[in-house]
Formats: sequence, C-alpha cells, structure tokens
Amino acid sequence: MKRVLIALCVALLAACTPTSTGIVVQPPSTKPTTPTPGGNNGGQSTVQEPEVPANAILVTNAFMEKYLEEVHYPENDWSYTKILDYPGGGPGEADIPPTVTLSWPKGAAGALSLHLVEGEDEWTRDYTLEEGTTSLDVRNLVPNQKYVYTVSTSDGKEFARDSFYTKGHLHQIYFTQKVRNGRDLGGWTTYDGKTVRYRKLFRSGKPSDGYIDDAGREEALAQGIKAQLILRSDTNSETKNPPLGPTVEFFGPGFENGYSAMMKETTKVKQCFEFVVKCLRKNKPVLFHCSIGSDRTGTMSILLLGLLGVPEPDVCKDYELSYFAPEDWSMTNGKCTRIRTYKSRYLDVIPYILTFGSGNFRDHVEAYFLSIGVSKKDIDDFRNLMLK
Repeated sequence: MKRVLIALCVALLAACTPTSTGIVVQPPSTKPTTPTPGGNNGGQSTVQEPEVPANAILVTNAFMEKYLEEVHYPENDWSYTKILDYPGGGPGEADIPPTVTLSWPKGAAGALSLHLVEGEDEWTRDYTLEEGTTSLDVRNLVPNQKYVYTVSTSDGKEFARDSFYTKGHLHQIYFTQKVRNGRDLGGWTTYDGKTVRYRKLFRSGKPSDGYIDDAGREEALAQGIKAQLILRSDTNSETKNPPLGPTVEFFGPGFENGYSAMMKETTKVKQCFEFVVKCLRKNKPVLFHCSIGSDRTGTMSILLLGLLGVPEPDVCKDYELSYFAPEDWSMTNGKCTRIRTYKSRYLDVIPYILTFGSGNFRDHVEAYFLSIGVSKKDIDDFRNLMLK
C-alpha cells in the first residue's frame, strides 16, 4: 500500500503557525467532483465534497474512489452494473483505506504523545509513542477535512505542530484482518441537497469474539462507536458478553435473512430503527452488522440511506461497495453477488420498497417505515440528527 508522507515542521516560536511542507504521493489518478445539490444531479456524483486544497491527501482506497467518482447510475434502470470493471473482490484489499504518515524531527527525550484533531474539535484521538519515535501511520480518516496534530513530551510540552487536508468520497474503516467491509454511511447528498453526517452510522462485517481483537476494539472505540446493532441470528453469546466491551450499548434482535424477507420481519425492523434513533439522540454513534456486512447489513443500509433521502442510484453504489472486500465478504461460491443486477439480492429488496407509497425513493422508504408502526417523530428526529 502506498503511503503518503507529510514532513512535520518544528514550531520554533510560540507565535509561529507552521504549514505543511510534505510531499504527497498519489495512488491511481482521481479527481474530486463538486456535485450539484439535489436528485441524482443529472448523472453526477451526489457525494458532498467541500473545497479542499490541491495537495489534499486521498484517504479513500484509490480503486474504490475511482468507482465512486466515475460511475453514475440512472434512476429506475437496473439492467447493468459497472462495479465489475474495477479491481476488487475475490480476493481484494480495496476495503482498506490508505495510511497517512505523519513525521517529525527527533528532538525530545522520553515518551511522546501525539494529539490528532479532526475539523473544529469534532473528533480527536491521542497516541502514546515510545522515546525516539519520529513518525506515525494513521488511517480511517474522514475525507474532505482539515486535520491538526501536535507532538508533546511526557511533561505536556508541545514541541511540534502541523496540519493537512484530506479528500475522497468515502470514510472507510479498517478494524482488523478478520473484521472487514467497514465503512461510514456519511458523506452522501440527499434529494434536497443536505449531507449525511459522518461518524454517526457505521457498517461492517461481524466484530465478534474470534474475529475482533484488542486492536480492533480500540479502533472501534477510537472512531467514536458507542452502540452496536447486530442483525444476524446467533446473538446469544454476544448478548451476555458484548464483543466491543461493556461500555458499548448493544441490541441484537436477529434476522435469518436479508432483503425483502428481512423487511417482512416488521417488528424486528421497527425495533432496530428505534434503537438507532434512541442511540443517536444520546449522541451514541452506531455500528450495525450481520456476518459479512453485505446482505442483512446491506438491507439496513438501503433503508437508512433511503429514508434520509439519498437517491436510489447512490444507495445502490453504497451497496455495491462490498465488492471491494476480500472474497469471503464479497462473493458467494466464487461469484460476486453483491451487485445491483442480482435478482435474489438487491433486485429483491428494491421492488418491494417501491410497493409502498409513491413519489421518490425517500417517499417509498418512509411509507414502508410508517406501515410497520415507526412514528413520524422518530423519522423526523432521525433525519434531523443525521443530516446537515
């Protein structure tokens, strides 16, 4: 994996504000787009991208980035897929985001600490470093953000500071080698030009005992995850011992199947949505998952993004991103089935949704939720909490 090196400037005077002087090495060429708000934008990408400097660092895997940038599906036409034109599933590593290497001159004795800040103190993370450390690789960064980082000595004295900007279409999350297909639902633009907030809803393969390790748990907590919604059926052991730890709120109603069969288990779907809204009201970002994070997880993602007003062509692009995960996550019997043209999967759930109500895709999804007993207040609160 190619890495990006940012040379860290040493702060010589307290009044100085250093600027990044690092070299940016880009993976395969990608060019961010600036979408027009609303709808499917006439075939343009509907992922919101604020302006970022020309030297911003790509933090979405380059193959996934190219797919998200180049592919623009039409409304109501599921006769083809473009995902197979891109290097991805079976086996694949494109579900792992690139690292950013932060480096600084050696200049202080003793242990060091690095403090990383995203945006306007919206997210922070602290790292403890051994004496003599002069660099740190970080990943799982949100695109289209400014990051500031400082390096301090063990007595709290800051001796270096720098900043950098990121770019990309997707906030990917790599937990650990056995917990793959992880990503944030944030960044998409709705029919009316609003943007889905980052760091609110995450999806992945199962972070269960035997799959998640201590480093993976640490990463989940560091990303801000405070609640876990498990969609697969075998939840007994996890209910007694939540795999992300006792501080993470947990709910697991269990579904045997995904797609329309899952949607017909209306009591459980209602409970899942109410759990998500309850957690968001308490400022508890939610990770939802099944086993491989593709079918039951994919169905829940379709419903949540659709309810927020993300146009269906982009909802299906989010669904197809599972193709970029390794074979066990992206394929069935050697065949990629997590694609928009597959009738027993994506084209099972979409026609079922369209039987509810009328209007655009958001209206159909809302009609489904109302039909299963979800309150309009919960729907409105969900949108208010998730959109900006």
